Amino acid sequence: MGKLKLLTKSIVFSTRSRRRFFTFVIIFSILSGATILLLNYFDNFSRQGLLEHKGVVIKASSLGSVTLAEAQSDLGVVDGERLPGSSAVIFYKYINFGSNFRIFSVDTRYQWGFSEIKPNNLIAGSFPNSDNEVLVSEELLVQLQDSQDSINIYTKPVVGTILKFGDTIVDDFDLKISGIFRKPSTVASDTREWILITEASFTRLRNSENLGYTSAASINVSSISIIASGDVYSGACYSNVDAIHDSLSSINADPDYNDMIYTEKANKEEARNMAFLSLVFGIVGTILVSTLYSYIITRFRRREVAVLKAMGYSKTDVRIVVLSEILVVAITGFILGLLAIQGYLVLTKQGSWVYNILLSQTAFLSFIAVVLATIPGFLLISYRILSVRPIEIFHDRG
Repeated sequence: MGKLKLLTKSIVFSTRSRRRFFTFVIIFSILSGATILLLNYFDNFSRQGLLEHKGVVIKASSLGSVTLAEAQSDLGVVDGERLPGSSAVIFYKYINFGSNFRIFSVDTRYQWGFSEIKPNNLIAGSFPNSDNEVLVSEELLVQLQDSQDSINIYTKPVVGTILKFGDTIVDDFDLKISGIFRKPSTVASDTREWILITEASFTRLRNSENLGYTSAASINVSSISIIASGDVYSGACYSNVDAIHDSLSSINADPDYNDMIYTEKANKEEARNMAFLSLVFGIVGTILVSTLYSYIITRFRRREVAVLKAMGYSKTDVRIVVLSEILVVAITGFILGLLAIQGYLVLTKQGSWVYNILLSQTAFLSFIAVVLATIPGFLLISYRILSVRPIEIFHDRG
């Protein structure tokens, strides 16, 4: 309990010198913001940057030109199988639901693998994560009916709205809208509305008695994403990406497909290495700033430390006092930096991850990085803290 009281008093005491406190809070917030952005870049490798670093994408030359059966035959694998050097092969399938809609399947393991719908296309919400969710385009009109079915009212979709598929009200196939996206310019010419659901929901819908899509020949493929195996951070995946691209180069000659989307290994490694270098400089900068702040504390608070020692404070107690002040500044700066980045992303509408970065893995890892970076700085000057003698309380202030 004594340590807790000591910690509480130290936190209150840390704000006594407001000018010094706010100056270093601002510095830490800038460093924290940079760390968040850089770590988000690496988190991007498992999200919208997945295809850029680990993917080979083969697009159908036009909608309706390739069936699932043909795509599986051309690639030499069936749905669910993998190619050598790959961790996944995803057929982005669709069926025409009536004359106005195309319903696409989305793999929940690789939500960002559908090259046509990127996070920046999302206006609200997120990709479907469960079998009762659906992603719809903003142009979709949802029909509302009154109790007498005499007046049809149409409205724009809203996240959380329930969509019901089928010809009758008793049909039990209904999904909740998890997100709304804007059609990219590459597919804007397609007049049908796009609806994206999970693989499980897609299988259930195409096997519905109302639809009767039970044959692979009745299902079209818009694109195929092949995710290479291996790790991005060590670069182990890049050789697999090259090998997959080379082994499938013959598909480029097939008029049913466009050229494969592929980023050269050198470009990917250069971008990754620059991000690593920037991150290292960011963390080193945080360590240097925390070291400087620790030095300033020990220089301007020698009398306070001497008084604490004269009052019987142990070396551990003194360490807690100084370390708590450093952590208060670092954590306050981190929170301000995180809120600033969140505000920037919201204002500039930088994709779906805008709305949850506060609770994301990026925020957690950034917090750990910023807090841990203060420890080396504290340890480097801890000898100065402990070398202060109680007799110094009798020295003149000047």
